[in-house]
Amino acid sequence: MNEPIDASRAKSWPIKQARQLIKEGHGDRALASLRAAIRSAQLAPEEIDQAGRLLTKAFASLAPGDVPLQAFVVGQCTTSWLPAALTAVAWGAGIKITAQDGGYDNVLQDLNDACAKQQTFDYVLLLPWNQRLLNAATNRSPAERIADEIAFWQQAWSLATRLSPRIVQVGYDWCGPGAMGYLLGRKEHAHLSLVRQLNEALFTQLPPGAAFVDLDAVAGMLGRERFYDARRYYWTKQPFGEEGLVRLAEHAVAAMRAQHTGPKKVLVLDLDNTLWGGVVGETGPLGVELGESPNGEAFRAFHRHVKALSQRGCLLAVCSKNNLDDARQPFLQNPSMHLKLDDFAAFEASWEPKSVAIRRIAATLRLGLDSFVFFDDNPFEREEVRTALPEVTVVNVPEDPTEYIAALERGLYFEAAALTAADSERAEQYRVEQQRRELEAKFSSLDDYLKSLEMQGTVSPVNDAEMPRAVQLLGKTNQFNLTTRRHTEADVRALLARPRSCGMTFRLADRFGDHGLIALVLAVPSDGDPRALRIDTLLMSCRVIGRTTEQFILRTLILRARELGYERLIGEFIPTAKNKQLVADLYDRLGFSRTTEAADGSVLYMLDLKTAQLPVTFIHGAAGSP
Repeated sequence: MNEPIDASRAKSWPIKQARQLIKEGHGDRALASLRAAIRSAQLAPEEIDQAGRLLTKAFASLAPGDVPLQAFVVGQCTTSWLPAALTAVAWGAGIKITAQDGGYDNVLQDLNDACAKQQTFDYVLLLPWNQRLLNAATNRSPAERIADEIAFWQQAWSLATRLSPRIVQVGYDWCGPGAMGYLLGRKEHAHLSLVRQLNEALFTQLPPGAAFVDLDAVAGMLGRERFYDARRYYWTKQPFGEEGLVRLAEHAVAAMRAQHTGPKKVLVLDLDNTLWGGVVGETGPLGVELGESPNGEAFRAFHRHVKALSQRGCLLAVCSKNNLDDARQPFLQNPSMHLKLDDFAAFEASWEPKSVAIRRIAATLRLGLDSFVFFDDNPFEREEVRTALPEVTVVNVPEDPTEYIAALERGLYFEAAALTAADSERAEQYRVEQQRRELEAKFSSLDDYLKSLEMQGTVSPVNDAEMPRAVQLLGKTNQFNLTTRRHTEADVRALLARPRSCGMTFRLADRFGDHGLIALVLAVPSDGDPRALRIDTLLMSCRVIGRTTEQFILRTLILRARELGYERLIGEFIPTAKNKQLVADLYDRLGFSRTTEAADGSVLYMLDLKTAQLPVTFIHGAAGSP
């Protein structure tokens, strides 16, 4: 008879397995094993530290071109346990990050030393602690205490921006209410009041592009009695309990991801027992549970939550094992449905494996699978998608629908460092795109279809108004991106400050609606060749592929380069896992000649501006449009 496995032994198994795989030289398998364990919440909080240290070892054996992102952690408390937690949590999200930390309460010195050594990092994480704020001399007023802390962090920001384009600033928190207690917590000297005033001041004065982790809110969600550990603080000056440390790492990684690639883009939802109670094929559209019971109210609240996500830029999609007509009827007939069919950018209902349907949704939306989050009440379906599509984030959905919103929020999948006007318009743009596809099916000729769209292009310099959206595109565009350089706003401004540089944004509209800002070009004088303009960045939204948008962009760039007195355009393709299928031959198709090919697949191109023909485009606003 097999002996039952107790929970503690079961949880330790992934760690033992990974150690053995690394010992046997199978680092890649160890990475896959640990990622699966972290993603499916198999590890206890105390094991996250072990996983992070194992991952750091495994990352060290990766190929030179697969280098993890680097983070530098400095704080006013001991930070020794945080780097491993960051590494483990990030890897669970599919991001390779390793971190190093500074000494206890040595923030400015550590940052200054790193600057002196000319070190660079992908992220700098700044972690305050409250001992100076809350224990200041009694003759210091609350305003003076807050001003002292702000001045300190302003010095830290000045140094940190020399080390990294991305700063994650953690806020302050309190462990107990102090002598004033809770009822007098709003008094100006009270601990609660001091922390909240300082956090507000920190948030409003952050340097551009920095992300703020609200520690007060994060600790409050878990509960400060579990988040902090007084014994640890007095013994090691590290104030966080095991759960608190992991929760802090999760929010720090979410901030890093928001700065680097942006939030997840698509929430894929099941229907039966996910958006309503019951099976619509059995109960009919009016028989599903919605609104008149505790569970029904929970489903309706979940509707409101996901619709709010849609309104701020997340795309919604349906993936259900159902007859298509049955699946659609509750949206059309049930008066308790808060969501409508128009809220979804894609709607898949069939009896195929859900991984197959999700692939179709990704192809329809022209988005990578790593931008998808899958929410399904059925553990079998979740595991099928998790196994077949490891790029997709699969939510561990609880059985109780009253916990659905909390489960989605807990994953931090849609955290964003900033929002632009384009984010709120995204769902409508994809809805209109469906109308365009329906029209396209009616034409036998692609040229006739493109003419019928009556497309209008608008070109603008990269100015202050366009800068937030341009930087957002630089951080999140992966597929139609020739070089995938992740420039920050400061980087873009430095490039455009060079004499005879060229930065342009492209907008596209047609008779169905406005696509918004869909492409970006950054071009600078080629080093050592004043007659050549080098294309540093050329990226475009996948929504507008196949509409001669590429030709419109190149036509505009050729004309601008000639105005600036250039004789040649230099193009560059740097392959990644995301872009090599879509744009590897773009410059070849646009008439450039290959000049240099590297072993890693990178290619340099040249276009002679004196003899180059202007590409034909169906977008009006460019000279010579059909």
